[in-house]
Amino acid sequence: MSSFTMVMMGEGVEVELPTDLTRIISILDKEVPYYSCHGHGYALSSGKCTLGKSWELMIKSINYTNPEIDPFAIGRIEIRKIDDQHIQLRIPPRLGQELPHADEFDPAGELFGSFICHMLNTLQRYKLLDLPGVLPTV
Repeated sequence: MSSFTMVMMGEGVEVELPTDLTRIISILDKEVPYYSCHGHGYALSSGKCTLGKSWELMIKSINYTNPEIDPFAIGRIEIRKIDDQHIQLRIPPRLGQELPHADEFDPAGELFGSFICHMLNTLQRYKLLDLPGVLPTV
């Protein structure tokens, strides 16, 4: 895992995007099932929601090599409406999140770090974010 990814996991990620809640949820619903890392995939599940204002999504890892292991939370995404054309997308630092099995199943945070990079690359592909290049996804 790159040192840049480790910093993002430690510090969290917070970006303002030129889009609305409906579009960002649609993009994530469409793209996240295609993210992968070392035999694992990802899914999002809804958490707290205030209709039209904010949404919290749990990032879950799915172990494709051992389907007996239930999907487990490795992090969360917070999405908040700023105005009709902008949202704030935030991934809190991993250490501040209460995730019961994250350390057990992803001790180094590799799955979480890969997810963050996949998501930022997706936002760049949709021209919602300008990165200097493609981030490594492991």
